[in-house]
Amino acid sequence: MLILKVEIKDIELLGGITQFIKEVFLKRNWDVFLTLVLKVNKQDFDRLNMNDNNLKEISQNLDLRFEIDDGQNEMKKLLYKRGYKTIILLSPNRYEIIYFNSKMNYSLIDDSLLNILDFDKGNGLIPTIVQDQNNTVLMLAYSSKESLKQTINTRKATYFSRSRNKLWIKGEESGNCQEVKNILFDCDKDSLVFKVEQTGYACHTGSYSCFSDREFSLNVLYDIINNRIENSKVSESYTKTLAENNILLISKIKEESLEVINFTDRDNLVWEIADLTYFILVLMATKKITPQNIINELRRRNK
Repeated sequence: MLILKVEIKDIELLGGITQFIKEVFLKRNWDVFLTLVLKVNKQDFDRLNMNDNNLKEISQNLDLRFEIDDGQNEMKKLLYKRGYKTIILLSPNRYEIIYFNSKMNYSLIDDSLLNILDFDKGNGLIPTIVQDQNNTVLMLAYSSKESLKQTINTRKATYFSRSRNKLWIKGEESGNCQEVKNILFDCDKDSLVFKVEQTGYACHTGSYSCFSDREFSLNVLYDIINNRIENSKVSESYTKTLAENNILLISKIKEESLEVINFTDRDNLVWEIADLTYFILVLMATKKITPQNIINELRRRNK
């Protein structure tokens, strides 16, 4: 994990955490490969929430974590209750940490991932596993320093073609592009994982994945719903109609909830739950809530 650790005093000099996130962190695409860590006590956290009242909304776009000392259970509970992640840096060797201050040269951070990785082992190339946001392995490619830098700068997955000896942007010709959401590196710093939002299929054979075709799941259904909301017209898609008419959508959820409650037998219950699930997924998609967000919340409650 590559961490950018920021002190409260430096954040305040830069106008506050949300200002820093919006005007520096996200604009420079650091969210693609960096975890932002802020060490806080309760007084610091209360002050942040008072001065940066839209912090929660802004933090949805990146991996923001708060560092707390071991044993601060009440502070940990408070952060979990507010929906924030925590991290305890007890084993520094597990992390690559950049200690940020307000006078730093930002270009040093821009290139930090490139400088950490071991490109020499693979003669200038690093094997790159590509996964979608549901953790389905899509393909294996290779990254050079130049292609990785371009990927970070554009968020478009760019690789090095060994057969053609040049850079290539995934989907540049086919339209089956990949928007990179997160980049991870392994313990030896000689291989990468790209977490991407895949448009269309990843394999040149027409399969969703180079390793297997995509199995149907709630995540796949959510992606189909989201695609119809973003790319269809109301006249073409009932899903789009629901997304554009919140009153209709809520009424359908109420209607299907009653039908679930009043089921007649097991088969009917399965049918009605499937209907309700579809309408709830449409609501989730309109609010940019993913199935993984729900899983994360349930996992948090289970602790």
